[in-house]
Amino acid sequence: MKSYRFLLYWALFLICYMVLTNEVQAAEQESVSYSEHKVIYEGKSFTIQYIEVDLKDPGIKVTPLLAEGGIGHVEEFDQMIRRSGAIAAVNGTFFNAYEQDSGIRYPNGLMIADGRAIHSGINQTLAIGLDKKAVIEHWEMSLKAHVFHEGQNIYSFTPWSVNKYFGAEAHDQVNWYSPEFGKQHIDYPGGSKIVIREGKIVEITEDEAQIPENGAVLFIGHAKGNIEYLLPHLQVGVDIQLEAALQRNTNGQSGSSDWLSAIGVGPKLITAGRIDIDPERDGFNDPKITSLAAVRSFVGINHEGKMVMGTTSAATLSQMGHILLDLGLVEAMNMDGGASSALYVNGKFVRPAGRPLSNAWIVQKLEQPQVQIFVNGQYVHDYRGYINGNTTMAPFRGIFERLEADFEWDNETRTLTAWKDNIQLILRPDDQTAYVNGESVSLDSAPVIIDGHIYIPLRFVTEALGATVEWDSELYRASIIVP
Repeated sequence: MKSYRFLLYWALFLICYMVLTNEVQAAEQESVSYSEHKVIYEGKSFTIQYIEVDLKDPGIKVTPLLAEGGIGHVEEFDQMIRRSGAIAAVNGTFFNAYEQDSGIRYPNGLMIADGRAIHSGINQTLAIGLDKKAVIEHWEMSLKAHVFHEGQNIYSFTPWSVNKYFGAEAHDQVNWYSPEFGKQHIDYPGGSKIVIREGKIVEITEDEAQIPENGAVLFIGHAKGNIEYLLPHLQVGVDIQLEAALQRNTNGQSGSSDWLSAIGVGPKLITAGRIDIDPERDGFNDPKITSLAAVRSFVGINHEGKMVMGTTSAATLSQMGHILLDLGLVEAMNMDGGASSALYVNGKFVRPAGRPLSNAWIVQKLEQPQVQIFVNGQYVHDYRGYINGNTTMAPFRGIFERLEADFEWDNETRTLTAWKDNIQLILRPDDQTAYVNGESVSLDSAPVIIDGHIYIPLRFVTEALGATVEWDSELYRASIIVP
């Protein structure tokens, strides 16, 4: 009898556990849903597999993903997914898939990640704004590098590209290489290498230069004009910043920092709920793309504002456009296709890629909901917060720097001290007591160290140092106003 009761209780426990587990998984996945349909168009049957993503979910992140090794390299799609921990993904922009050298299979489209240009280009582009809304527009990225001395912009010039190389014969090329570039040591002949770390020039060499993790290498070809007019303005110790401007076909200009992420591909398929296919306008003339039927991938936006990404069985651009229009998409764009077409969602490779890929467009599930941080209207891309109970926690460095507060970390006493005007603030990790001008204050959440970064209670710290905080629950956005 006891054995029977034990088995009964154990069975009930397993049932409850499975129900609770399924409920948790459903809650995690409700912002990312998968569907598959058979569609009849012009008397032909097409299979469409697609994923819908609610971009307002603060627990997800949408971003381009590069092959391991960086720009120029390729990687199997399944390995990219496992390495990134993506919960959904589609293949990305076109790349030099038939290049024999597997280290220079460069992508063709522009890419932005966390507000930074990681590859320049001119394309129809899917982008996610700071308001977590998606757009598909024609973008032309233009670059400008600004040189500063003692805070003054003393010189500006125009790099050709971000993370591209135009060959040894292009003597006047000027290129910016970030850590995303696949060639970590810039050794191209016939040019100077300007090593930049944390926005400051730290070395100028004719020899090989390594790209710093927190910086870039600027390659300047030894054309006469570059030697006479550009290089004299670049000296060790001066500050330098790269600005990536975006000329948009719909709303004038913006900068890469105005966007969370973007990927440029094309051709466009649907605009404002109508078919809008013009391959020549979008820079395409290869019949394999413009007119022949092939397995294809796409991204789009539906009438609810959700991002949609998926694949179709063999179809022409026109057929795919009409299929997606019937599906309810109001904006849509073609992605790389054929053997590159690939789709993954929630543990299943719905369509495996037929070859290694240069890049992909992925959705990641964050461990904690991500908080956007704005200071006086400017988004802080480098630093993001999270919610601990009812307290927003944020990395201290980004907050103190933008509050123009001085700060000091004492590793021996594990004490973080900040000063602004006549206010002194003392915090210690894992201690719920703070000190403001010597007076103790109890905190709802103690500062904590995560991955080597100290996170502090945002509202308490900013208000203690004389600023105010406004909270937007829809966008999970904390806006700091510094008087």
